[in-house]
Amino acid sequence: MRPLIDENNLNYSKDFLIYYTRGEILERIFYVTGALIGLLYFYIQSQLILVSIFFFVFVFQIPLLIKSIKRIDEIQFIINSKGIQYKEDILVPWNNIENERTISVNNGYKRGRTEYFIYYIIESDQIMKFDLGELSTDATELSIVLTVQRNRFKKENNII
Repeated sequence: MRPLIDENNLNYSKDFLIYYTRGEILERIFYVTGALIGLLYFYIQSQLILVSIFFFVFVFQIPLLIKSIKRIDEIQFIINSKGIQYKEDILVPWNNIENERTISVNNGYKRGRTEYFIYYIIESDQIMKFDLGELSTDATELSIVLTVQRNRFKKENNII
């Protein structure tokens, strides 16, 4: 587990890297294993219709698992005192970003909430919105990182 970031400590790491979550890989492994177990069980029971269903689920999940494993080390965001960079796009400087934040939206289920990372790019008049459920950070940690890096930008450029 990564250490908590102190909002008042501007000496913290220069770059904050966000990756895809590893939970997707575990989910795919669970599906592949379950499909394989179901396939073998129903094969032994001689229920060919269910064998074919589990076979197709198994075969369909293998490429998704491989894709998830391949992209585990792909950096999705780099957040530093210069700005925010999404994937391979160019870095958007802090003076071109407004209203960066994390929000939590109730999705209608009992305890179902979806957290989003949102920021506005002034120059291109574009709102960027990303689901944090797919990323390796949470709303609390990301909020602190955004505050630290924004304050670092202000300090480095004598804006404070």
